[in-house]
Parts: sequence; C-alpha cells; structure tokens
Amino acid sequence: TSMTEGQVGYVRGTLAHKMLVNETADAAAVTSVASLATSATILAANAARVGCIIDNSDANALFIKYGATATTTTSYTVKIAAGANWTMPLPTYRGIIDGIWAADGSGAAQVTELT
Repeated sequence: TSMTEGQVGYVRGTLAHKMLVNETADAAAVTSVASLATSATILAANAARVGCIIDNSDANALFIKYGATATTTTSYTVKIAAGANWTMPLPTYRGIIDGIWAADGSGAAQVTELT
C-alpha cells in the first residue's frame, strides 16, 4: 500500500484511522479543585464532553490522568507546570480525569469543561 518515487500506478489501501471531527460546544461549566497531595477527581466521566481546559494556579506541578488514581511518578497522562494551563487535544477523552499535585499547596485547578 505504498509507492516510491518514480513508480506509476494506483495505491490501494483501507482507511484504518477514524477521522477527527472538530466538534463545537454549546455550554461550558467552570469548577475548581483545591490542591491536594493525594489523587482527586478533576472531572467526572461525561459522555457529552467535547473538550476541557485545566489551569494550574498552584505553585506545584499538577499531574493529570485519563482514568482513576493519578500518581506523580508512574500513573499520569500530562504534567501541568505551576501557573500553566492545558487544553485537551483531539480525540476527546470522556472518562474520569484524576489529578494530584507534586505537593499540597494553596492553589487549585481551574477547570472548564465544554459540552
């Protein structure tokens, strides 16, 4: 299912990947989760989710995980630096998102869920 330069003909193949569609959101819900040094739910599972933005206002890094029970060393999806934010890429993950900070601080995760 491939050709090299100079070859003439048709390439036959199958569509093995799903097409990513840019969805639009009709609503946004903003919540806040206080900094904790233990795993906490950042967003509950939501079949209507089309995206989310998480802003880490704490002085410590926030480790988020697609799934339950995040850890700072071996079980996380994305590390959000202190004072930084993260926007969920496509494809949209609609399951539970947990998080844990590198240390307990005085900040929070400001979470905007788009549906």
